[in-house]
Amino acid sequence: MEYIKWDNLKLDTSEIYRRIGMPDADSKRSQNFKPTIEEMRVKALGLVDARCIYGYVPVEVSGPGEILIANQYPVGAAASFFEGAQEVLIAIQTIGSRLEEESIRLFQDGEMLDGMVLDGCGTVALDEALELLRGMVVKQVSDRGLQTGHNLCPGGYQIPLEAQKILFTLLDGGELGISLGETMLMSPIKSHTLVIPVGEKLTKPNLSCAITCEMCVEQQNCAHSRLKFGKSKSVT
Repeated sequence: MEYIKWDNLKLDTSEIYRRIGMPDADSKRSQNFKPTIEEMRVKALGLVDARCIYGYVPVEVSGPGEILIANQYPVGAAASFFEGAQEVLIAIQTIGSRLEEESIRLFQDGEMLDGMVLDGCGTVALDEALELLRGMVVKQVSDRGLQTGHNLCPGGYQIPLEAQKILFTLLDGGELGISLGETMLMSPIKSHTLVIPVGEKLTKPNLSCAITCEMCVEQQNCAHSRLKFGKSKSVT
């Protein structure tokens, strides 16, 4: 298993606006929030500690609606996303607890706007870390002459939340300071797990390095979908 730390997050301002429910960053209403957005963005950059632990393990479709991970862990899943895969990238990623703690403090002190915006900055940071991870994985896999599939996150429609227990068995989330509760939710909250199918000829390949709504299998169910806002992020 490999460990990586991300020190090059940008916290794109337009994404912060979107995450707090203001998709049009140039509107007059949104511009009223610009000083707070900029202040909390700078604060967030000083609080974020984006880290990840990941690895590649074998996978196979073991039955209708089931896959077998690492030759021993059966997981209910939308098997079509794993057809043609010989392995999966599994990862646990976090931005740490400092931003979360500061956001909670702001809310408790009655600084609701600051707390909301800082929390949105944390979500953007986690998104950007995910995009960096995705880009790294696509390059690693492509260099081996293989294909990547979609980003699949436990708790979505393709893999149940209970799969996180298996990922925490295979990866040491404690090395990142992440714990998994009895309800399968992680702490710190701004953390996620990820599964990406890898194979020579996937039934459902996705070779994009960018995290866009078009490539996301959750696009129709996500409350923050850029497609719903009519502002899809460009693939770069």
